[in-house]
Amino acid sequence: MKLLAALVHAAAASQVEVVFDSLAPLDKGAEGSPISRGQSVAVQFPSPERCGTAELTLEYVNFTLGTLDIPDDKSLWFQAEFFLLGLPHCTNSDDLERIPIHTIAKRVTFQVFPPSPIVLEPATTYWFTVHSNGKTKNKLPIWLDGTKTFSTKNDPSKEVLVAYTESEGGNWGVAAPTEDRFVPSLQVYAS
Repeated sequence: MKLLAALVHAAAASQVEVVFDSLAPLDKGAEGSPISRGQSVAVQFPSPERCGTAELTLEYVNFTLGTLDIPDDKSLWFQAEFFLLGLPHCTNSDDLERIPIHTIAKRVTFQVFPPSPIVLEPATTYWFTVHSNGKTKNKLPIWLDGTKTFSTKNDPSKEVLVAYTESEGGNWGVAAPTEDRFVPSLQVYAS
């Protein structure tokens, strides 16, 4: 019976594919963007082009935070959201699940599942946003940059972007897509 369960699990896992990957952060010296009540961070990623009728459904994303300097009172949390064709007009929605940050470490990889199925339209851009309730400078989670660089060679349409808010609930500002840029570590999985 255990063998059958393992085979079913392996078959399901083999159908999941990576559709975007900015790679894991550096083991040492990783940099990134602080996430706080006043600064949310977002990454735009393109869905793959494809022919035929096969749909891709977003299964989950992985992203990596640095949490070494966060408070150890377990009061810190983050929220994550997915958006099609544009950034949200507000942040820190009370309707979103608050995911606690309890692990204090150089690197912690979190896995987030969409609250309802998201069918990825071919050759379409999506945003993944992360918000936090952190307030104290130098005590914030850091969304660590992945090690893959994006340039006109692998992103000619400049679809891989990063955006930030400058204040709580503030408007989003998209960073200029410079050549050989890094974006926060993000892996997007679909089936």
